Amino acid sequence: MIKRNPKEDLIPIAKFGKTHGLVGHITIISFCNPPENLLEYKNLFYENGEKICAQLNQKNKKILATLKGSTSIDDVAYLVNKMIYISKNDLPTLNDGEFYWEDLIGMDVINHSGTKLGAIEKIENHGATDLIFIKTTKDDLIIPFINDFIQDVDLEKKQLVLNWFEE
Repeated sequence: MIKRNPKEDLIPIAKFGKTHGLVGHITIISFCNPPENLLEYKNLFYENGEKICAQLNQKNKKILATLKGSTSIDDVAYLVNKMIYISKNDLPTLNDGEFYWEDLIGMDVINHSGTKLGAIEKIENHGATDLIFIKTTKDDLIIPFINDFIQDVDLEKKQLVLNWFEE
């Protein structure tokens, strides 16, 4: 059994969704774009670093998992909404100007006039677009990750510049 140190290099790539059918299948909500890119990863892990022994299949637009040894809903129900991780080393190499969400977490967020607004706490997909959750000293901000708001992403300076006015 492959087991990793959970503090090592695991990053979230998906989460378990609802159970599916009566024989122990569970849906997978992929954070990949497109979602079916999740099927390319051979090693998936639970938060504690234990390897997930499952077979993933795409059925229509859904990704379903069948965990080794599960034969009923009760065998997989405890997994609903649990995160699925991969090793950062398994991510494909990116081209210049590209980045992964994980690279942005903790990054300072400033507006176009240079005022620090806060830091990126997390990024999530909510259907129509990705949302950036920014921890501030006042009220937290949630900004759509779209070109209208994102002016620049500087990985070296660890800064995200927003087209946003200070309130």
